Amino acid sequence: MFGIPIIIIAIAAGFAIAVGLLFVSLTPSKSEVSKRLEQLEEMRFEPGQRQEAFAKIFNEDQRGKLQQQLYEAGWYTVTPAKIGARIIAGAVFGFTIGISLAAWRHSTELLYIAGIVLFTIGGAYLPLSQLKIAVKERKIKITKALPDLLDMLASTVQAGLAFNAALAVAQEVAVGPLGEELKAVLSEVRLGRSRSDALKSMSMRVRQEQLATTVTAIVQAERLGSNLAAVLEELAEEVRNRRMIRAEELANLMPTKMVLPMALFMLPALFVMIFGGVVAQYLSSNSQ
Repeated sequence: MFGIPIIIIAIAAGFAIAVGLLFVSLTPSKSEVSKRLEQLEEMRFEPGQRQEAFAKIFNEDQRGKLQQQLYEAGWYTVTPAKIGARIIAGAVFGFTIGISLAAWRHSTELLYIAGIVLFTIGGAYLPLSQLKIAVKERKIKITKALPDLLDMLASTVQAGLAFNAALAVAQEVAVGPLGEELKAVLSEVRLGRSRSDALKSMSMRVRQEQLATTVTAIVQAERLGSNLAAVLEELAEEVRNRRMIRAEELANLMPTKMVLPMALFMLPALFVMIFGGVVAQYLSSNSQ
């Protein structure tokens, strides 16, 4: 075991490093749209050397996958380098917590090492876990908001508005991640990007199946000269049908998911209610 002064120094150093890395990782970065705006205005900025150093944690393939996950989560101001900083900060923080608990409990060497390893791994995995949860929640919100958005686009297009104007009206009413993505699409269109490319870019960022199908159908309808309002109505109905089918699938899974809670909680209570009186009467008769 290490001496108490060394442990106190290690704890203080660990907390200091973790807080410093967390501060670096929480500093917002510019989104892709902001970068393009600055380039158009002939403004240049150089990335910090700290982020370049943290970027070396991952190879090119890992950074690409992590960047895609950040896009899917809507964390456009967070870079893979900052996620790397958060992972290191979490590992250092977990390492420090492990040392603190081991020193407080006066553990043996084996428990000391096991606790440090466990807390270090848990702290390092925490940022990735938060990222995965954010991706899942954002896709669920987009799935719920997509049918109403398609209905609104179909109504405004039928009323005589151009599709860009319909998108502008929709993004003012739409809330949540889907509204943010529409704002990004309109910003890219204002910067000179074609509408189809901006929509495809949104689809690549979000990576949500129903949204990707919607974008593909809209782009093809514009290219072939089809009735866009009719296409939007059909897409809205199809998305609602898929959502209903998904709800039915989840409902059908409920009996299977209820087996374990029933076996652990409901059946023991039921057995106590049925056989409790008999057992109590039997024990009282034997005691006499």
